[in-house]
Amino acid sequence: MSNYPIIAYNFCPQCGKPLVRAEIAKQTYSHCPDCSFVHWGEFSLGVGGIVWHEDKVLLVRRAQNPGKGNWTIPGGFVDQRERIAEAIVRELQEETGLETEPVSLIALRDRPGNKHDLYMIFLLRYIGGELQPELEEVSDIGFFTIEECRALPIAHLSLSVIEASQTQISGFIPKNGVQLIGEKSVLYQASTPINLHN
Repeated sequence: MSNYPIIAYNFCPQCGKPLVRAEIAKQTYSHCPDCSFVHWGEFSLGVGGIVWHEDKVLLVRRAQNPGKGNWTIPGGFVDQRERIAEAIVRELQEETGLETEPVSLIALRDRPGNKHDLYMIFLLRYIGGELQPELEEVSDIGFFTIEECRALPIAHLSLSVIEASQTQISGFIPKNGVQLIGEKSVLYQASTPINLHN
């Protein structure tokens, strides 16, 4: 289970009226009887990126807990008003100084708990830039062969997705031309195999 506490709301954040508990879709939720608000729970959305360049993959060494001192793929949290593809490009640039371009969404870690945590992993194309670690979050940075990755103190999730990305893999890419509700909405659909690092 997550270490996050369950947040209890007493008043509606939309209209300020007291919330009541009731069964909705066979679960008990706090909701507002005067407007449409239902407190479905607490959620967070993170993104990570795999960047291959000259047959080596980009890793960062964490400068903070959790996982301080371990190597991992770069990434971070998605801001509420940004697309996930924008978030991973921003996080990569902030943490590493590199310019990248998302190619495909290739993995998803789903971690329910007191706070439901989703982590989406992109395969990215290296465009350019100089390695410049953001020292508050990253204590070291570099490109590594898969053999070097296996010898490092590396997060299991990172190593798993790096190993999977070595061969041609299928992922989810943005699908253009589909009418969606919401100005920033993007639909990702299954793609043909992708291979960026050969």
